[in-house]
Amino acid sequence: MTLDLATAAAADFTPHLETPFTASMPAGDDFRLTLVDVCRGAGGPTREQFTLTFAGGPNPPVRQRILRLDHESLGGLDLFLVPIGPGVDGRQRYEAVFA
Repeated sequence: MTLDLATAAAADFTPHLETPFTASMPAGDDFRLTLVDVCRGAGGPTREQFTLTFAGGPNPPVRQRILRLDHESLGGLDLFLVPIGPGVDGRQRYEAVFA
């Protein structure tokens, strides 16, 4: 199953908290990210707003960009990820915003 990002909602991701995603890099230096937070925002005129926070990956972090994330249940997702700094556990954090 591949999730349609145009209609995706926070509820589509919540069951997958603490599960791994594989981020594909153009040079083949793939790395693993874990979904660590799903935060619901205000309702928008056309969709629910929410953010996804992922942890893991290389240090230093990759720059903001569209990355292909593969998940065993959700399929392949092309998400614009922004590095937001390390968490208290030292793992790098990345955020994807849906508005």
